[in-house]
Amino acid sequence: MHVNRRSVTLIVVVVAVIGAVYAITWWQRSRETQRLLEDLHSPDHGVATKAMTGLRERAPAISGQLIWYLRDGDDHLRWRAAMLLGNVPGQEAREALIAALRDPSADVRLNAALALGRLGARGAADRISMLAENPDEEVPVRAAAVRALQLLRSHTHLAEVTELAADRPPPPPPPAEEGAEAEEGAEIEEEAPEPPPDVTAPLRKAAVRAAAVLGADAQMRAGTVGEATDSPAMRAAELLADSSSPESEPNADIRQAACYALGDLAKLVSDDEVRSAAIDALVDAGQDEVADVRIGAIHALRLIDPPSEDLRTVERAMEDALSDDHYWVRQAATEATQGG
Repeated sequence: MHVNRRSVTLIVVVVAVIGAVYAITWWQRSRETQRLLEDLHSPDHGVATKAMTGLRERAPAISGQLIWYLRDGDDHLRWRAAMLLGNVPGQEAREALIAALRDPSADVRLNAALALGRLGARGAADRISMLAENPDEEVPVRAAAVRALQLLRSHTHLAEVTELAADRPPPPPPPAEEGAEAEEGAEIEEEAPEPPPDVTAPLRKAAVRAAAVLGADAQMRAGTVGEATDSPAMRAAELLADSSSPESEPNADIRQAACYALGDLAKLVSDDEVRSAAIDALVDAGQDEVADVRIGAIHALRLIDPPSEDLRTVERAMEDALSDDHYWVRQAATEATQGG
């Protein structure tokens, strides 16, 4: 094949132009990355947030810099680096994040746990579980650790998550009977103090959400279908039924979360006994005095393909919800019955 001088020159020019464009593009991107890394140091959280957004897809290319920040930066820079390292696969990033689970900053520990969850670092599950179970740890960190176990689908920690979900504050003392007279000579007691704030509520909420995923995952891995009486999924269903009941769980927000988790659990497993247990709990939750819990129960019931023997039970629950005093409960039931 004969190529004349003009063709050769043209090819050389085209290659040179492509190379120049690539070099300019690389240079511009490099400068932009450097600017974003500088903004990552900013005390202005808005500026730093924009930098994290811009660096997310570039994180693998700057992993060494991020690991250095995680080890030697200030508190803000370390937790931002931990968050970005959740987008960096590889052993070096995982080891740095595992070490950060012992960081003196709660924000760093929290983001390190979540980053390991996003990376699927199952080898860190035991250490993350220890963080979740530590009663001296800050509650937001413990809740993030539970969320990480859920992301990891660490079914071997179902028992620990179940225990956290069931660790509720003690009930307030019963009020004194009206009209009761003090014994002669006895001092009149002051009114009972307000119960302490429910500080572990975020942890219990994260735990009920995780229990559904871990229970279903443990069930599938064990291959136990049919005899569900003592299966992982049934244990999760029993916990969630307990957490959806006002008799055991005082926090309505957690009761609502438990309703949604029951729907997720019943959707993830194929065992009729587990689905029946979820339906029974949700029908009871549909009578909760808090409307948001009733809404959650109806929405969750929509997710479940009920066994034939439970069809009428679900239909009655929907019929009751259609005449509920609260608009959004009625709306949820209307959407369910119309297939919306």
